[in-house]
Amino acid sequence: MIKHQKSCQTSNKNNRSEYSTIKQYFRPKTSSSIPRTMKEKITNAAVELVSLDNRAFELISGDGFINFAQTVLDVGQTLSNRQNLNILDLLPHPTTVSVSFCGIGLFHLNDDLQLYVFILGCYPYDRDNQSSNQIRQFIDSKLMEYHLTLDDSKFVVCDNENKMKSSFKDLCTRVGCSIHYLNKQLQHCFTTDVIDKMPVDCDIVQQMFNSIRQIVSHMRRSHKQSKLSRKLQSYSDSRFNSAFYTMNVFLIVFDELAGILERTYMNDYMLIDKDLFASVCLFLKPFEEVIEQFSCDTKPTIYKVLALRQYLLNHCKIDPDDHDGIQQIKIFLAKRIQDIWIFQNIHYITTFLHSSMKNFHVNLDLQEKAIELVQQEMLKRQPTAPSNTFTPTATTSACTNALDSKSTASKDLLSSCFDIPKIDLKSTSPSYDELKEYMTLDVQLTEQDDILQFWLQQKSKFPILFSVVQDFYAVPASNTSIERLFSSSKNTVTDKRSSLGADKINKLLFLQKNLTLLKSFDKKTSIEANTNEMKRKMVEKSSPTIFNANQEQSITTTTKKFKMNEVNVTLSDDNYEEENDEVDLF
Repeated sequence: MIKHQKSCQTSNKNNRSEYSTIKQYFRPKTSSSIPRTMKEKITNAAVELVSLDNRAFELISGDGFINFAQTVLDVGQTLSNRQNLNILDLLPHPTTVSVSFCGIGLFHLNDDLQLYVFILGCYPYDRDNQSSNQIRQFIDSKLMEYHLTLDDSKFVVCDNENKMKSSFKDLCTRVGCSIHYLNKQLQHCFTTDVIDKMPVDCDIVQQMFNSIRQIVSHMRRSHKQSKLSRKLQSYSDSRFNSAFYTMNVFLIVFDELAGILERTYMNDYMLIDKDLFASVCLFLKPFEEVIEQFSCDTKPTIYKVLALRQYLLNHCKIDPDDHDGIQQIKIFLAKRIQDIWIFQNIHYITTFLHSSMKNFHVNLDLQEKAIELVQQEMLKRQPTAPSNTFTPTATTSACTNALDSKSTASKDLLSSCFDIPKIDLKSTSPSYDELKEYMTLDVQLTEQDDILQFWLQQKSKFPILFSVVQDFYAVPASNTSIERLFSSSKNTVTDKRSSLGADKINKLLFLQKNLTLLKSFDKKTSIEANTNEMKRKMVEKSSPTIFNANQEQSITTTTKKFKMNEVNVTLSDDNYEEENDEVDLF
């Protein structure tokens, strides 16, 4: 019997290891009892999650969160034997789960100097990495979908990161975003200790700004800003001049915070010098006004860059009565703007082609270079330019877009040291006379006047300059229209539409940004088609054999009929457009 019992025990152990139980395939209806303390611990952790991260309580009931929690639980059971394991070792970095997007816009001035802005798309970036070669290939592939290509006559406006500079160094003329230049320096002024291995030396305002950020973060997390007259704004590196927005709203409710803040944050509050705080906000306001000027996408802005940059430099001149904190800001920003924000040839040329800024009173040292660049651009265009025939009494104006001149490097080393022969512009009389007459033109435009309308009037008088304006004034001073795409995508993905794919978001943004422009094109096409159809019907109705006695009367009748039908076509098209405006496309 003893041998039999030992044999049975051995067989039972083998059966347990070889055969699966039914519980592995079906979960029991009654789950194993979980200690109450464990449940309370998880509940408290969930409450802290939604409170600290400012999330909704419905988060923990979502399918995605349940799947994530179950995965963490399963991994924890597998790794339960390991010691000194930290959850931070398991969680991925936020950048590894994000999706990068690339926005592309098209700016164009037609022969009537009408500015068209067309957003090609906000595409999800699907390349392996974000190297300069991969970015350029991605951009070229998206442009090819519209049968567009980049070459030396095309301008590309992008930010000033090194990978973007490298991406568009060939087969195009890259123009740096002016807002990006300015915003980066404002960001360094308030948040950076060392830049380019040099100290920022803005300690006074940085300490004050850090105290403000801590108070704003606490007020937003504790849900106490409902007691304030204005909603506090958090600081964001991706928002233009975000420090000004944060401090400006904080200044408005500064006195209200004294009766709301807890004792632990009153020390930070008392460290803020209100007079210095108000002076900083007042100093930053012109920077916000300049950013708004550059952000306009309905009018040309490229000609404003040189003048407004000089305006900001003058604004940064130190006054003896300035606070030490204001002096630190002015010294840093003046040096950074002077060193980092570099002019390109297009900025000189477009400034010169504005009749109220061609004498460069903002900076007389730049006029000579601007005239030289305009002369070079006019010589490039002279062979293809029309003959300069105009009546002396006509008043005209021209606007041009100039390319950055690039000297062609010679293969011989010694020849690159030879004197460059001077070109006698007087021998090319059309361009010389045109430039000379533009310099003597006494027309002063105000800020409210339309520069494009001015050049449209001067088209026949300055044909070469007009062609330059048509190319160069279409270039925007910044890529704000593309940056706004990402804000629009946030408004597109709402609580009711939270599971949209990247491609659907791209299509929605395409319609949202281009619908008005597409409807205007469709309207013109339909009018032309209806007009041609009317003409064809009128020709078919008119008899081919017209007697001489009734010829004049028949032609007159046909013309009257055609004019009446043209009016009817226009009216019916307007009614058609009004009916379509009532349709909700989204």
